[in-house]
Amino acid sequence: MFSEKKTFHIIGGGLAGLSAAKFIRKKHQKARIIIYEAASHLGGRCFSFYDEKLQRNIDNATHAVLGANKEVKKLLGKEKFFSKIFLLKDKQIHSRFWQEIPFLLLSIFNTAPQKIAKSLLISTACKLFPFLPPQRKFYFSQGNLSAKLIEPLAGFADEIKTGWVLQKISKQENKITTLKFNHQDVKLGANDIVISALDAKQYQLIFGGPQFDFNPIINIYFRTSVPLTLPNNIPFLGTPDNLADWIFINQDIVAVTISDSQNIQLKDEELARRIWQEIRAVNGLTPAFLPPYRVMRHQRATICQDEKNQALRPTSAQTSYQNLFICGDWTMKNYPCCLEAAIKSAQRIIKEI
Repeated sequence: MFSEKKTFHIIGGGLAGLSAAKFIRKKHQKARIIIYEAASHLGGRCFSFYDEKLQRNIDNATHAVLGANKEVKKLLGKEKFFSKIFLLKDKQIHSRFWQEIPFLLLSIFNTAPQKIAKSLLISTACKLFPFLPPQRKFYFSQGNLSAKLIEPLAGFADEIKTGWVLQKISKQENKITTLKFNHQDVKLGANDIVISALDAKQYQLIFGGPQFDFNPIINIYFRTSVPLTLPNNIPFLGTPDNLADWIFINQDIVAVTISDSQNIQLKDEELARRIWQEIRAVNGLTPAFLPPYRVMRHQRATICQDEKNQALRPTSAQTSYQNLFICGDWTMKNYPCCLEAAIKSAQRIIKEI
């Protein structure tokens, strides 16, 4: 067992890195924990911000959580979950999710259903079985990702350095000796541990390893003049027949998610206009004008979860370096890339260091 006085250097302040700080603190109470984040804010792809154009707090991406995601539920606490998943098919709204399995698989894996690795499908099905009503309850972020998930975790670190970009490392034999950031070099002590919570692309650039393919996601936000409602006053709706996959209502903010969006070539205004027409058509209306909107394109939202990329995912938190461990949703080979996988990858580190 390592000394309690060592320092943990966590590279990346997203949900995985912050969760790692929490789990490390619980096991190594006297250790020093430092988080280095390249961006000016914590959260990675999981954060909220004030949008000047919409004049509202919005999420960098609308994140959805099932009741089956136990680790995320623990962080959310007593947050209210909705009781059903609502879907619009052939102009009829229903909650028979089993009739739209391909659509739900696309949403879960951000990968075309026919391309998803079979081993990943099987392992996910086993983890969900039996898919009872409590597991099917649904929650989505409403401009509160930072407040609900990120800020409560930040306090587990002794020091957080934002704007610190890891550029390269120095090594000796099978140990990392120096972390070279844009601000300064950080020399590691003999017992120090480095935890990478970088995404797959950045990890490969710094530490080497396989190159992954990525699938994009598009999120669009509209601010309406009055709060919008969906039929039966439901808060969200899956729309398999539309370009928009999911529509979420948060008072006067309407959020839309489009999964695996690599084939969408529309420019922002044209895309927003088409999506807005779909939203209003749900209520049988034709829009007279396009409200203020924000289009957010996440080109590396998740790794592509097909057979090729699934085979490249690591099977543990250990690496070829004795003092380097990894976490992040892409490192959990038997999980879809999601918030739950990010947290569980951080838990796994504690078992392996």
